[in-house]
Amino acid sequence: MIFSLKYSDDMPANVGGYAKAWLIRIRPRYKDDKGIHAHEICHVSQFWKFGIFHLGLYMWNKAYRLKCEVAAYREQLKYTPAKSNPGYYRDVYAGLIADNYGLDVSKGEVLKLLTQ
Repeated sequence: MIFSLKYSDDMPANVGGYAKAWLIRIRPRYKDDKGIHAHEICHVSQFWKFGIFHLGLYMWNKAYRLKCEVAAYREQLKYTPAKSNPGYYRDVYAGLIADNYGLDVSKGEVLKLLTQ
């Protein structure tokens, strides 16, 4: 899979990294965080699976956006520190998804999806 990775703080204040199409940006302080890398690479994989349609679906379809974020955070859970305390991080990630992606879902609903 092809992607471009750049370490930069030039991104919204409330994120540690983000992916658009095949372009990934991660804050320099997370350079060694394999979980964030896996999360963003998951989003790139989603882009390559559906191409340009992924961008529109992600932006306009809340169910699709939820599915994408749950998949990416599941990937992030596979790496330390999340791997060492998965219950805590599932709870944290469920809160992030419920509160930050405009999805109109509860933390409890997301938590169930993360544990499936």
